[in-house]
This record gives sequence, C-alpha cells and structure tokens, in this order.
Amino acid sequence: MDRLRFIPLGGLSEVGMNCAALALGDTTIAIDCGVGFTNELGADMVHPDFSWLHDEGDRLRAIVITHGHEDHIGALPYFLKRQRVPVYAPPYAAALIEDRLEEHRLDDVDLRVNRVGERFDIGPLSIERFGVHHSIADATGLIVDTPLGTVIHTGDFKIEAAPCEGQRFDRDRLAKAAASGVRLLLSDSTGADTSGRSGLEGEAAATLDSCVAEAAQRVVVATFSSNVFRLRAAFDIARREGRRVCLLGMSVQKHTEVARRLGHLAPLDALLVSIEEAATLPRHELMIVAGGTQGEGSSSLTRLARDEHSHLHLDPGDSVIFSSRIIPGNERAVFDVINRFEQRGVDVVTRRAVPGVHASGHGSRDEQRAMIELVRPESFVPVHGTHHHRQRHAELAREAGIEDIALLENGDVLEVTEDTMNTSGRVDTGRIYVERTVTVSSEVMAARRRMAAGGLVTIVLSMKGGRVYQPPRILTHAVVSDSEKEELEAQVARHVHGRLKGRRFQEDERAVHVAVEATRGFLYHVRRKRPAITAVVDGVT
Repeated sequence: MDRLRFIPLGGLSEVGMNCAALALGDTTIAIDCGVGFTNELGADMVHPDFSWLHDEGDRLRAIVITHGHEDHIGALPYFLKRQRVPVYAPPYAAALIEDRLEEHRLDDVDLRVNRVGERFDIGPLSIERFGVHHSIADATGLIVDTPLGTVIHTGDFKIEAAPCEGQRFDRDRLAKAAASGVRLLLSDSTGADTSGRSGLEGEAAATLDSCVAEAAQRVVVATFSSNVFRLRAAFDIARREGRRVCLLGMSVQKHTEVARRLGHLAPLDALLVSIEEAATLPRHELMIVAGGTQGEGSSSLTRLARDEHSHLHLDPGDSVIFSSRIIPGNERAVFDVINRFEQRGVDVVTRRAVPGVHASGHGSRDEQRAMIELVRPESFVPVHGTHHHRQRHAELAREAGIEDIALLENGDVLEVTEDTMNTSGRVDTGRIYVERTVTVSSEVMAARRRMAAGGLVTIVLSMKGGRVYQPPRILTHAVVSDSEKEELEAQVARHVHGRLKGRRFQEDERAVHVAVEATRGFLYHVRRKRPAITAVVDGVT
C-alpha cells in the first residue's frame, strides 16, 4: 500500500454528475454518486459510466455520500441495480436516498447513517465527517486518514460569517487536522469565478421578506426544493404576512416532509393548504412555494407559467420571486418561463434585478482561499466544476503557497505517495443517459443524434429467393427540403438498386447491410449528408 489513487469519474469539466474513487491496496471507495439533468434527445438525466467501479468487484467496499443533492446521490439506484455495496450517508441525505430506493423498488440496500464527528473504517481508510455550510441540511466534508497521510474532501461548501440556525462549519476540527498534517486537499471549485464572499443565507431571507411584503396579490416563491433554510424562511415570512402556503410540486413536498420529520422545520399543519383550498383563498392571503426553478418542462412552475395548471392560475399583478440561480446550461429554459409570466402581466423578481434574493451554496474566492489557508495541505486538487473554475481555484492555491497542484479530467488516475503526486494513465469514463428512470443505450443515443443532426432514411427492400426483385422504396425524413425530397429518394433508390441487382444473398441481413452502406456512401459523397439510416425487408427488419 505504497500509493493512494484518486480517480474522478464525473463532475469535472461539467456541472453535476459528481463521483470519484479513492483506492488504496485492495480497498476502493466511491465518493458521491450523482446525476446531471438534461433535455438532450428525449433523455431526462445523465450519470457517469460506472464500468470501472463495477470492474473493481470486491475491491469496491462502499459509496460514501457527502450530502443529499441530486448531483451527489441521484445515480445511486442505477449503480445499485447492478452492484450492491454499503452506502454511508449523513441523516438528511439518507432519508432522501431511502425515498429514491423505494421509487426504484430496491430493497435490502445496506444504508448506513452517520453524523458529523462520527468515524467509520473501510479497510485501511478511516473516515470522519465534518460539517460545512451549504444549501442543504447535513452537508459534510470528509477527513480520510490513510497510511500515506490525511486526505480532506470538502464536498460542496461555503463559509458563512453569520450562519443561520442549523448550519454548521467545523473550523476547529479542520484546524486540528491541519496541525497533524494534511497530505491532500480535494476542494469544491464551483464558485471560483466569483470574487469576495458568497451571500449569506440570512441576507437572502431578509431580501425575500421585503419582496413578499411588497407583493399585493398572490405570490409565488420559486426556490431550490432542497434548501431547507430557504423553505424555513419562506414559511416564517408567510406567517408574518398572514398568508397560507401551498406547496407546488412533488420535490418541494418531499423535501418539506423530510425536513419536518428530521426536525429542521417547525410544525406546519396550520400553515399549509392543499391546491384545491389555495384556489379559493383571497389572492393576498396565499403564498405558493414551488420548485422547478430551472425551467424543467414537466415542473408545476413551468405549467403555471404556461397557464396549464389544472387548479392554480396567476393574473396580472400577481408576483413570482425567483429565490434561486440559473444553473449553467438552463438559461434558455428559465428565461422562457420568466418571459411567459411577464407576457401575462405577472411581476417577476429575479437575482439579476435583486441580487440579494438568493445566496449561493458554494463558496466564492475568499472562502475558497480561507479553506486552503485553514487546511494548509501539502498537495491540492480542485474538484467540481468546469476546467475554467478549477484552474481559477488552482491559482488561489498557488497564491497561498501550495506548489504541488494537479488539474485533472474525468478518468485521470492520480497517484499519491508520502512524497509525490502525479498522474499515471487513465480509465474509461463516459455518460449514461436515462429516460423516465430507464437507461438509454449508447446505440440509441447515437442514432438519435444522427437523426437530430441529419434526419432519417428508411430503405424498404423487396426480396425473393435471396434476390432483390424491384427497386427499393426510399423514405426520407428531415434530410432535405420537401421540394428536393422526391428527387433525392429516386436517386438513392437507383443507386441502391444498382448495388444489389443481380446479386444473390444467403441472408437478408447481408442485403440490408449492403443497402445501408450504399446509401450512407451515396448521401455523404453526393450531398455531404450523414442521416440515421435503417433498412427493412418486406416490412421486417
């Protein structure tokens, strides 16, 4: 056990899909197991390709979760369907994981709940959780003691100067670890492009309070469902303003239920109303708390923007407050929702107009610098975020006097000894797409991309006795304009017929292959087109 390996499988050069492996001797653990959300070609989400982890077999001893955001826990059901290993998680994340496992009908999963300050051993790795400020309850980092030194993984974090109730940052524990020596720091880079410090959760609550007080009619507070602190602020504001609260969307309902059960929220029975009751309340007596802040097409907030909700409707003079940020990649969908509200005369408040209405859960540059200076590691690896973010984070480490820094990409193998740190090769990584909880094969996604980029061509062959007895029928979809369609189909039919005529095929599949390749070559060389191509024989593939 003379080397420790760190292998990111997701979460680098992208937002979300966080997953990495830490391996020493015959023991490997995964840190987090997250998804990313997408609307690419019909898929709903994407997660890392876990093939390398599965290939570890019995060496993979556990998955250790830092906190309960979907980009850290959402892929667990897909991993556990193929391979069962113990899952270690803090209480709030564990409650959310239980819910996901139930949705996927996965039972007998070894889910082990451990709290901040508790230590657990996995092979030669001794792990302790420490608390960090973040936009979800029970967010933690990891102190991993190994025979080669201590590794600290911050998880997602910020450092609040005036934390609200329930937030915890274990500065003293990190200082104690630093005093004993930290071999390697793995630290969240998401906020590395933002100067100064991130906003305070308490300040966001105060700004939200002012915005709600100014709302004369029905008001919608749109926020990240997982931010219990923001939910609690919205509920407190509703009480002060004499408004009842309707929870809109399954995610915000689930997080409210979990937070109440774990004691993060006071009893809400007198405050909450059903959707049916909400529709009958005077407009100035209702607050709607909604998730779906990223413009998700199926979300209740988007249906509200399109005026397609079956019970609730917004009128001119009503207000929607986005107490959230736009996750990179979702700009178009979010702006579409905002535009739909504004076109109907609804007042919309966003972070752009009122910056204080949202506080990020990720530390900005001053907090990232403070973490580096607090831990004082021998070596440093920025994790989570784009290459740009991680490069900016690395600059902070250099300014703090850290010289041994590695900028990795997904699949890179980082080897750490007592004295050295270097990359040594790569493992295969990739992205697995999911559509309504069902994994979409790479072949299907590739075909969808070809169709999206170049259209679809279908070849119908008429065969008898292994021979083509008439020209094939060619059907094109979105390959060329309607005015060119008939001529192109005739050209392809003549070309394919010329390649097949007079030949006898032992199997229809061989004729199909020749027809597809002939069509592919013709369309590329003559038209520079690369559509998806399929062929059938007398209607049978």
